[in-house]
Amino acid sequence: MLFAAAALSISREAQQGGVIRIDGAPAQAAVAALQPGGREVPMFNDGNSARRGLVPVLYNLEPGHHELLLKDAAGAVVHKAAVTIRSSNFKTQNIRATRRMKQLKASPGELEAMRAMHTTVTDIKRWEEQFAPPVSDCANSPFRVTRLHNGKPSGNYHRGLDQASPPGAPIRAAASGTVKVARMFAMHGGTVGIDHGQGLTSHYLHMSKVIAKEGRPVQQGEVLGLAGSTGFATGPRLHWWIYLFAVPIKSIHTRGFR
Repeated sequence: MLFAAAALSISREAQQGGVIRIDGAPAQAAVAALQPGGREVPMFNDGNSARRGLVPVLYNLEPGHHELLLKDAAGAVVHKAAVTIRSSNFKTQNIRATRRMKQLKASPGELEAMRAMHTTVTDIKRWEEQFAPPVSDCANSPFRVTRLHNGKPSGNYHRGLDQASPPGAPIRAAASGTVKVARMFAMHGGTVGIDHGQGLTSHYLHMSKVIAKEGRPVQQGEVLGLAGSTGFATGPRLHWWIYLFAVPIKSIHTRGFR
């Protein structure tokens, strides 16, 4: 039986790479899924008697009208909502990869540590409604550009945001959470990964120095490390990712979820 309540609030529109937000869902709502083409993601208690959730929109989800389904633990639909997905009009970008960059190989365990970080899901919400930019510098490579290396297709797209930060500039936590990765890697360079709770993680790359410690809590604005050009980087910068249930998203850099 479908549920309806005035308290239920669902984002009715989002862009590719964005987020659908759900507040005030019925207590029996265990998962949410954007159809067609989406994946089921868990819902969480909101501290009262309702449930809340964030649903990532895949960067390549077909623009147009979709249906958001809330389901109980047995898979029965308890609510349906119409959602419109807008095109993000992603661009193409060429970077000049040096011989050193092309010869880089991942450190032992590097890729496994990053995959584990992307897929981290813990129940406690540690982040606030607004993320703060980790550095104040301008972006020089936006989310989801298709990457060319020296004019040739790389087969990759940019899963985060680059900001051209001067060497040694402090890099700060975009939101509160727990540090899960704080290491110097070959490919990613100096890297910090934070679990913000409820499937939301952020990652900060290419640092010249890592200050954060694995397993330690951090507060929004706390210094994680210093900007650099370590790993696969063309110059001093911060590359940062935000992942939601292992899906890279673009829409919460400074103004919360929309």
